[in-house]
Amino acid sequence: MRDSWTKKIGEACFWLGLMIELVIVIIDKSAYTNPLESQLFRLTFLLFCIKIALTKYSKKEWLCIFAFGAVMFLAYLVNEKDEAVRVIAFIAACKGMDIKKVMKVVFWVTLAGCAALIVLSLAGIYGTVSLTADFGRGGTGEQMFETRYVLGMGHPNALHCMCWMLVVLAVYSYADVLKWYHFAAFMAADFVLFFLTDSKTGVIVWAFFVALTFVMWYSKQCREDKRIYIMGTVIVIGCVAFAMIGSHVENTYDTRDSLMHKIDVILNGRYQSCYAIEAARLENWKWFAAPENTEYFDAGFVRLFYWYGIIPGMIYIGMNIYLLYQSYREKDYVMFSMLVAFSIYNLVEAHFISVYILRNYLLVLMGYYWYQPFERQNAYEGYFWQVKGLLGEV
Repeated sequence: MRDSWTKKIGEACFWLGLMIELVIVIIDKSAYTNPLESQLFRLTFLLFCIKIALTKYSKKEWLCIFAFGAVMFLAYLVNEKDEAVRVIAFIAACKGMDIKKVMKVVFWVTLAGCAALIVLSLAGIYGTVSLTADFGRGGTGEQMFETRYVLGMGHPNALHCMCWMLVVLAVYSYADVLKWYHFAAFMAADFVLFFLTDSKTGVIVWAFFVALTFVMWYSKQCREDKRIYIMGTVIVIGCVAFAMIGSHVENTYDTRDSLMHKIDVILNGRYQSCYAIEAARLENWKWFAAPENTEYFDAGFVRLFYWYGIIPGMIYIGMNIYLLYQSYREKDYVMFSMLVAFSIYNLVEAHFISVYILRNYLLVLMGYYWYQPFERQNAYEGYFWQVKGLLGEV
């Protein structure tokens, strides 16, 4: 009875922490500046730690938590960014939670929050409907300025991104009941949003995610083909390698004939922007980033290493590769599509590399899969001793 109550209290703390983190993300997307953000981060960290304290872990699981926790705590002592420690607490606290239920809650709360921001902006109550600004597409004088829709989310790219995130959550949560016309509707919604936002990155990656997921959903052969998962792993590693090249190639951004310059022109100068920051250049990356590395720029993988350092960055990349392995093992085609699409998006946007845990749904997936090998090992060991006992009786 006591264990049952302990479990319920722990789960209640987890759900409360999850809800608060989701609300923080929605507030960040709005025009409102949250004065209590740091205090709320401390509260959610405490709630996840309570969930950890009230959860049963094996010795190997505790060792895993302490090992990664120690690395991220060391990173915090060096770079003074606490989100790495918060991420470890969140991932560890996910043990025993129903992954589908968690993702469905994330979907519905995020949907409600985004819908509220859109309605408030359209009603003229809070937030702007559109934004007129220079979005870096060239032109001179008045031609520099464009008007795009933001619908209460501050930036057209943010609007397109959050709507894509809702599609990702919907597909993951309800993959078992999807039909072909759902994928057609998702694709159509992408181009409708593109008409409103003119977000080229958003429309391409959204379309890629829907198309890849549809192919994997439709074709059992693709879902079970090991080569597809290997190709996905190559794409993820290739994206990281491209980001490293983009942050390292010296003196090429002033040379119009260089390949990197031509590529970066297509990417609206994203890598030129981060290369202009000394500490963001590959040759200046540190094992653990310095506290003064606080500049914001696109190019998510570069920001990952610039903000947190080489060791935390490689742990995150390793986490992605581990999830790719699990997607192959479980034939989880939606998770596979998420990993590949998120990596491509990370090349040009930094939505997932942020102080907000629940901007990155891969962390939720990691929260479910990190302890699975230990669970299977415990099950195998238990089965071994049962068989041995039966043989002894015989």
